[in-house]
Amino acid sequence: AVVAFDLSKTELHYVLGSEEPSVPDGARGNGRLPTNDLQANHLLATFNGGFMGSHGAYGAMADGLTAIPAKDGYATIAIQYDGQVSLGEWGNDLLPSDEYAAWRQNARLIVQNGLINERVYNGSAQTWGSSIDGDIVTWRSGLGLREDQQILYFFAGPSMSMPVLAEAMTAVGAHNGMLLDINASWVHFAKIKNGDEGLIAEPLFPEGMESQVDRYLRQSARDFFYVTLK
Repeated sequence: AVVAFDLSKTELHYVLGSEEPSVPDGARGNGRLPTNDLQANHLLATFNGGFMGSHGAYGAMADGLTAIPAKDGYATIAIQYDGQVSLGEWGNDLLPSDEYAAWRQNARLIVQNGLINERVYNGSAQTWGSSIDGDIVTWRSGLGLREDQQILYFFAGPSMSMPVLAEAMTAVGAHNGMLLDINASWVHFAKIKNGDEGLIAEPLFPEGMESQVDRYLRQSARDFFYVTLK
């Protein structure tokens, strides 16, 4: 599945989990979506973040709190205070800046400047992660950004190889693309709707994302992204 967000009308946000990502003795977030964004007709969607700190120690920062320092050469999604979103390689496309409200790294770029990274075909669990059983083909998620930085894409699906994910990114026109979390427990996307008794989370996949559908509407141990109307 692919979900596209028009960034001229919507805004991306990132929240550090109360437990992950983290490193020993490192800072941790509160895992909570701000109350002023938990509003009907404002909050549009929530979706998962990246790997745990122990699985690569990829950098993560939100609201001035750095849970894990950024590492050069890794795929990074960055959000400026003015709402602008960038996606690229830290140390090359993206450099340290006080203009960033948040950024999250995860593995290497899958798609770079419109081309699939050759590493995608190496079948490496160390590079791209795997299931507990060591399977490379598993639930996977990712983000892509169009070259004009106006359309953000979220990708997710079961039984996905890295080449399939990469080809999906290039098929819709992602200029740069990165991996997010993997495996059935952690790949999650919910559309947020209005209900009689408050907000309702509706999973992108009725089967496979039905567990803890509202996981990001309350305190989350894992990091996550959410999208609001501007």
